[in-house]
Amino acid sequence: YVRLAGIIGNVSFKDKRLTRDEFIRKKKSGEFNFSQVPVFLTDGKMIAQSTAILRFVGKRGGLYPKNRVEAAEVDGFLDLIEEAWSCLDNTKYPTRFGFPDWDSKTRLGFRKNINDVIIPRKMAYLEAALKESKAPYLTGRISVADIKLWCFVKMVSGAAPLYTAIDGIDTSVIRSNFPRVQMLVDTIDALPEVRKYYGKD
Repeated sequence: YVRLAGIIGNVSFKDKRLTRDEFIRKKKSGEFNFSQVPVFLTDGKMIAQSTAILRFVGKRGGLYPKNRVEAAEVDGFLDLIEEAWSCLDNTKYPTRFGFPDWDSKTRLGFRKNINDVIIPRKMAYLEAALKESKAPYLTGRISVADIKLWCFVKMVSGAAPLYTAIDGIDTSVIRSNFPRVQMLVDTIDALPEVRKYYGKD
């Protein structure tokens, strides 16, 4: 979602993608301040953590409010989306979060609860916010929260070529039950800069 924020916000950046071998070598050498990617290099500083980078790029691209109350509202949406995202990450990379490497049956059991309870609960909050905003976006105009939500929906939906379907997650769970959330995704899909970036025009 950082790249997408840069594209929509017209923030120029150099997109450097690493092979697995390059990443392992750089990680072992201590090149990354938190031993992970993504990182964003600017003014001689390395910024880590994807949502921190998203906020930084959003501020530069007019996708993060200057008003403190409005910014806090966007932060709230970012955190809500991250809660749902982290649940899935826990099942993908359990040892990273201090859990054992679950067997397939245990992993799918957790994902059933995420699919049936967690995702619908979080999306219901966002659906209500979109109804209140009376706009395609969560706070009336596009922000980094909408962009992160777009990416979450794409991930859950297994939307190619960015993502593949996640075992145990119904790819239609959002599209079939949360029309306003899906409309937000479709609206961002239709933006000319997004269509151009993903080669649809």
